[in-house]
Amino acid sequence: MSWADDLVQAFENLGGQAELADIYDEIEKIRPNLTPAWKSSVRERIQRHSSDSAAYNEKNPDLFYSLEGLGNGVWGLRSKVAKTPLATDLNSGEENPYVSQQEVYRILRDSTLARKIKLLHSHTCQICRTTIELQNGQLYSEAHHVIPLGSPHNGPDTPGNMLVLCPNCHVLCDYGGIELNSSKIKVVDGHAVSEESIQYHNSIIFNRDL
Repeated sequence: MSWADDLVQAFENLGGQAELADIYDEIEKIRPNLTPAWKSSVRERIQRHSSDSAAYNEKNPDLFYSLEGLGNGVWGLRSKVAKTPLATDLNSGEENPYVSQQEVYRILRDSTLARKIKLLHSHTCQICRTTIELQNGQLYSEAHHVIPLGSPHNGPDTPGNMLVLCPNCHVLCDYGGIELNSSKIKVVDGHAVSEESIQYHNSIIFNRDL
């Protein structure tokens, strides 16, 4: 098997996303007779198969992605980044402002970056720790921009401004019904919410007049 095949298998074994240290450990189990410089080969092969890297070779399949930049050391398998299932309240057979507005709302929160972060958290709500499993076994969560996108807030579409939430906590955050406390927000390696975003929510969004 090729390096790329072994790396894909390693990511599959690790759930689709992992730090380099864990990838190294998994490769040692998969690939015998490693050379002294094998860790450099792992990094090189990942970057050659990732369009996030300047070393990407366009002749290669785009297999991997980097979370929060190349220096962060957390990589994921692109095939594991599944789109969030559409809810049944989106009526594709009838065009009207309400349906159109709902569709845009969902797409904005299902960007590639959002899907990566939701996968990193295993779709577990960072506030209440709830994990929602649909009937088909697929996990569901929503990405919340702590400083809202668009005017008048103009929040950034960056990992530091995102929370992975269940629908209930998402609504509470959107309408300022909950105060954010960084010490109570669930964190994982590779993703942290910025204090700037939390302070903005608590001073501008929390307890606002509806």
